[in-house]
Amino acid sequence: DRYRGIKNLRTLVFMNEDDMSERGLKLFDEVDITSVAKDGSTRSVYRYKAVPYDIPQGCAAGYMPEMNVLCAIGDYSTQSDQPLMKNVNVRVVPAGSAE
Repeated sequence: DRYRGIKNLRTLVFMNEDDMSERGLKLFDEVDITSVAKDGSTRSVYRYKAVPYDIPQGCAAGYMPEMNVLCAIGDYSTQSDQPLMKNVNVRVVPAGSAE
């Protein structure tokens, strides 16, 4: 992704720099990311790299299809009747922490 200055890495999460600081994270620290579906089930990816980016606080972004696992099959937008892929609530914690 030359636009964002990233090369040869797709298992990452772009985060607001203040959000990273609150979690004690620095560039390329490993994180675990978990989403909770509307039915309460959880889905996770592990050991992704945290990358600071100019993004609003409380938001995160990553690449598809690597992040697809966080999108529950049964969660659809009520507006478009399409799978939720651009509005998935996630929790990002340092890799291996039990949070």
